[in-house]
Amino acid sequence: MPGVGSHDVAETAAYTHVRVLCLDADGRLLLMKWRDPVDGHETWEPPGGAVEPGETLLDAAVRELGEETGLRTVVFDRYVLAQRDDMWKGEARRRAEPCFFSPVGEAEVVPDMPTAQESESLIEWRFVRQADIDRLDAPVYPPDPFSLVSELLGC
Repeated sequence: MPGVGSHDVAETAAYTHVRVLCLDADGRLLLMKWRDPVDGHETWEPPGGAVEPGETLLDAAVRELGEETGLRTVVFDRYVLAQRDDMWKGEARRRAEPCFFSPVGEAEVVPDMPTAQESESLIEWRFVRQADIDRLDAPVYPPDPFSLVSELLGC
């Protein structure tokens, strides 16, 4: 089960990575397709990444959203947790990741990756309808992102 409850950002749990679930004006979710630089496997996931030292979870979510998408939009100040259990760059990723929400409206995605490796690993991005998640050509993390959006919005 991906979502394990909503949390206030004031909570002091030490999470290392965050994700931002972005919905456009048509209710589609922004997903980014990445290719692992070590073994070449691909995955779709919402924008996000590592929390830097001294950064709050919300600050990390806003920064990562800006870097990976170029979007400068409101990120709600609460999150739900998604459990991650996969491999990336030859290392196991087993952790809980706080997932925030951002309504992005009609905004245009223009990635501004801080490293060359990130730029080379990003294959594409697109806004996806809930009905089309199962038709994507690579695994999606978290597996049911729309349920997390519903949980965040109290639907």
